[in-house]
Amino acid sequence: MRLLFASAELAPLAQTGGLGEAVGGLARALAARGHEVVCALPLWRRVRESPALPELADAGGGWRSGTAAGGVRLLLLDAPALFDREPLYAGVPTMDEAARFIGFSRAVAARAAAEPPDVLVAHDWHAALSICALRTLSDFGAARGIGTAVVVHNNAYQGRFPAAAMAATGLPAELFHPDALEFFGDLCLLKGGLTWAERIVTVSPRHAVELQGAEFGAGLEGLYRWRAHRLAGIANGIDAQAYDPATDRALRARFSASYPKPRGACRAALLTRLALQVPEPGRLLAAIGRLSEQKGWDVLVDAAPALIERGASMALLGDGDPALAARVRALAQRFPGRVRAQLGWDDALARQIYAGADCVLVPSRFEPCGLVQLLAQRYGALPVAHRVGGLVDTISDGESGVLFEPLDPEALVAAAERAAALWRERGADKLARRLLSLDVSWSRPAAEYEAVLGAGAREGARRL
Repeated sequence: MRLLFASAELAPLAQTGGLGEAVGGLARALAARGHEVVCALPLWRRVRESPALPELADAGGGWRSGTAAGGVRLLLLDAPALFDREPLYAGVPTMDEAARFIGFSRAVAARAAAEPPDVLVAHDWHAALSICALRTLSDFGAARGIGTAVVVHNNAYQGRFPAAAMAATGLPAELFHPDALEFFGDLCLLKGGLTWAERIVTVSPRHAVELQGAEFGAGLEGLYRWRAHRLAGIANGIDAQAYDPATDRALRARFSASYPKPRGACRAALLTRLALQVPEPGRLLAAIGRLSEQKGWDVLVDAAPALIERGASMALLGDGDPALAARVRALAQRFPGRVRAQLGWDDALARQIYAGADCVLVPSRFEPCGLVQLLAQRYGALPVAHRVGGLVDTISDGESGVLFEPLDPEALVAAAERAAALWRERGADKLARRLLSLDVSWSRPAAEYEAVLGAGAREGARRL
């Protein structure tokens, strides 16, 4: 298949979180399966400055092209007035922010119509309007045969803007309607994909069900239910070559499923680096990632004193909400030698924590899929996670992690106790070997995407 991915992020060129990792990993995995994959994204300032940026050529119409690692072709929209800036997102629904991603989506739709792929795949709200624009403005000739899919990585972000932004889309005014792009008086760019795409994919089977209810649908649950026959859930993978404890040079010692014993040296090195007291097996706990209430850091901080009372030492790494950062910093000051907090991202330290921790805590309030638990498993750490979203699909309770509910400090502490018991009962080498043997790569997800996108391509072809 010829696949055109449209995304605001693509690792390693531009990313703010899991979106770029997921899009990049999936694109390379599908290319490895023999598909022609083109990734369209804005030519951000950080992309221009990235050491991973290949040599570019003029591709016409404001696009620049090149070939990235893994055989993935790049199409970069060169519009400095819109994208030569930092950060990637304004974080507020301004007319300027609307114009940037409406412009990107319109450009993607026009490019697709001019050079039809088998499937146009729009990732999240930033690119979702491209599907609506393709179907309403270019629904003739060869473009009619293009299959379409929207991948919803995080439904909490929907691209909602004031109604006045509708004029910037260049679309017929009658599309500002509850059955199209209007959403409680606003323009909703995500609906541009959800309403028109042949296929809707979200990033885990459990979350595909969750989106159809009020708790997680965030107002769009009715639309997800209406299009449930088009909705699929496919859990993400990770780049198993980029994250490989057998070759990772950031680690004190390398290890694998066939030889897990050196993981103990990584545990000792982590304790020394962070000046933490040596806990019993199963009680070196970690938390890694964005400091936010979505990720449950407030619950973690509330649970920490009880965890420490039971003998835990804790390695915390993250950046984000200033109020939560202050609470994490105060926790470390209150328990010197038992809690060490690194506020600000450090990729090498993150890998060392995954490789040395006994358990990684993942108390997310909602989690479409999540990468932390997959990275923990890849490096032999036991994830302890809230029973929600993709965490349920990627963790077998009592085998490849521990799941808990409800989301409160008491349940988190009880789950950590269960995890410590698993380390004691099974032994470090046996448990680590079990985790290190898991396939958390993109291999299986890519095959599932291949089937879904293939169905979309066939449906698109029938339109001709």
